[in-house]
Amino acid sequence: MTFDLEILEFNKIITRLQAMAQTNDGKHQIAKIVPLTDETVLKNTLFEVEEAYQFFKADEIPSFGGIHPIKADLKKARIGAMLETQAFMNISAHTEAAPRMKRQLRRSAETLEESFTILKYSDELIDLKVLKSAIDQVFDRRGNIKDDASSTLKTIRANLKTTERKIKETLDSVLNKESDRLSEKLVTVRYERYVIPVKLSEKNNVKGTILDYSSSGETAYIEPETVRALSAKKVKLQADEHREIERILYYLSEQVAAFSDELLHNARIFTHMDILFAKAKYGYAIEGSIPLLSNRLNLIKARHPLIDPDDVVANTIAFDEEVKMMVITGSNTGGKTVTLKTVGLLSLMAQSGLMIPALPNSEIRIFHQIRADIGDEQSIEQSLSTFSSHMSRIVNIINHYDDNQLILLDELGSGTDPKEGSSLAMSILNHLKSKDSIIIATTHYPELKAYAYTTPSIMNASVEFDEKTLKPTYKLLLRTPGESHAFLISERLGLTKGIINDAKAHVHTEKDEISDLIDNLKTESRRLEAELTHYESLNKDITKERDALREEKKALQEKRESLKEKMTLETNKELTRLKKQAETLIKELETMQTQSFKAHELAEKKHQAKQLTAQDSERETSTEDHDYKVGDQVYILKYNRHGELVKKQKDGQWRVQMGTLQSVFSEEDFDYVKAAEKQKKPTEVSTTPKKQAASTLDLRGLRVHEAQEELEKYLDDCALSKQPFATIIHGFGTLAVRKMVKEVLSQSPHVEKHRDGAGNEGGKGATIVYFE
Repeated sequence: MTFDLEILEFNKIITRLQAMAQTNDGKHQIAKIVPLTDETVLKNTLFEVEEAYQFFKADEIPSFGGIHPIKADLKKARIGAMLETQAFMNISAHTEAAPRMKRQLRRSAETLEESFTILKYSDELIDLKVLKSAIDQVFDRRGNIKDDASSTLKTIRANLKTTERKIKETLDSVLNKESDRLSEKLVTVRYERYVIPVKLSEKNNVKGTILDYSSSGETAYIEPETVRALSAKKVKLQADEHREIERILYYLSEQVAAFSDELLHNARIFTHMDILFAKAKYGYAIEGSIPLLSNRLNLIKARHPLIDPDDVVANTIAFDEEVKMMVITGSNTGGKTVTLKTVGLLSLMAQSGLMIPALPNSEIRIFHQIRADIGDEQSIEQSLSTFSSHMSRIVNIINHYDDNQLILLDELGSGTDPKEGSSLAMSILNHLKSKDSIIIATTHYPELKAYAYTTPSIMNASVEFDEKTLKPTYKLLLRTPGESHAFLISERLGLTKGIINDAKAHVHTEKDEISDLIDNLKTESRRLEAELTHYESLNKDITKERDALREEKKALQEKRESLKEKMTLETNKELTRLKKQAETLIKELETMQTQSFKAHELAEKKHQAKQLTAQDSERETSTEDHDYKVGDQVYILKYNRHGELVKKQKDGQWRVQMGTLQSVFSEEDFDYVKAAEKQKKPTEVSTTPKKQAASTLDLRGLRVHEAQEELEKYLDDCALSKQPFATIIHGFGTLAVRKMVKEVLSQSPHVEKHRDGAGNEGGKGATIVYFE
């Protein structure tokens, strides 16, 4: 596989991409990037870059600070060498970076409220707490070895400090005692020994060893005899300290070697993530997009990434499925070569996992080779003319030509006799179209325009030239051949009209038909371009309105949620007040039990009081915007009872089943509880007398809510059949069912009174009920 990276200036893209990377390893690996030809690998790479781009746009970029190259240090550690302090600092930074990056990416994903596949890399990072703890035990944050790196080192350094203090005290004493014999009253160092400057004339009067003289010879630097032993002790302690530090660092280097595989694993992930975010950052800088991988080439509003954004002209370069070649014609300096380079460079970028400077939904085909013959490659050293140089490259391209290649040929057939050059160019194109590849060629030969026009698999294109300003517009016109405009440009540059008119007379008769064809195609192309511009403008307006509507909808939803929250707070506040009022009323009623009130009247008052707090606790959801259906469970506000919707009346009201009773209510009279579990057959109100209810109801083995439903239905049956009394068997258990029975009986309007069963009636495991 061959990719002409240098000709298409891909190396400049790599240089710009390296500037976006944050780590040295990332920059190093970016320099090795080459186009991919495996569709699965490329698709996955582009997908990861797109995810990194989402993080970058939201300003959620992980920190790569402190991540330095460590591979060489790990290699040294593995062979048993002792690592330097900076190596340990770099490795420590790596161990800190792993958990930090993991936290940052997870937090960013939660902020963006999306799931991302690149999080798998952070999940694969290995937490090396043990190694970090070992390094931190030895080094402080500045890279200094701690005193307590080992107990031995701590003892040595303590003795050193004591010895140095004694030396200082002894020297201070000597300075005071021998001050008259000194050149200066100070302590200095010679050959790593403490000395005092003694006048030459007094050197024999100061006990000690002369270690040096001043440059003038007037001063002798003497190590006092009183500090000689202390200095020797200090030197020995320093040697001991050095040996202990070496022992510690060798041991720590072994620890690093033990974790070298894990460190390399993390380093690879750091580098991969750094490259992903560098690509995302570069994509943002060029206002790029992720291209779609396709069997065709379709670049929408593509821009050359190396041209100043303020000057570059965006062009759509599209190939239909049946078209394999594009022949671009037009004036010099009109943008033909830039178009070639744009297609080649964007294809290289896309196949290297980069975003491209083109609109979304642009399509890129995966090429196994991208070859280019662009520019004047005249070689004086090899004695090759321009034509020979071009032809040498074309021969090389043809010799390695196959399917799935992108071939870019600039000024095909130029540099020789025009007739021979055009014939040769047509033959080359005819040969190249035999394979399933894409070829783009630029030319000035009119014969190639006609050849492209008459060959179905070849499309004409041209770079636009403004005949009023006599300047190129750099716009690419698809399916429209162009002219060189040599006469207009020459006239603009000052060539006399007589010469120009004479030249026109020589070529006029030969070019009439082609010129007319070009003029007609230009007119049609301008019309289509105007329509396209109009539709693009409409599309932008529609997109703008859609975005505005989305924002408005979002604002309304936020306002609705805010109002809903406010209403909930106000409702809860009111319910709290009502609950307190109800509790007060219940307490007052309970104090009246000793008075002459009937039990059922007292129960009724309790029931009315408890209704104050039942409004919210008994309802699971609101009726707001609910579409009721037969079988829905509802809560009847008026009767403080649950019910089931049986049938919708013609007037919009609903027939509701409450136990064995049915009644008609409007939707304002009840709240929605839950949807129907299954379609039930509507129950009509019976017109025949109700059968006598059983005298006993056994609730044992039922859950509280199940037992409550059975009890409420049973009480209705007893009321309809005018039963005088009944026995409710609830058992003992956790007493939850018993408690519920007592509460329901106390609230029921059908019950006059109730009591615990006697010894022969089941005791406290049963309740005897008396009806009104």
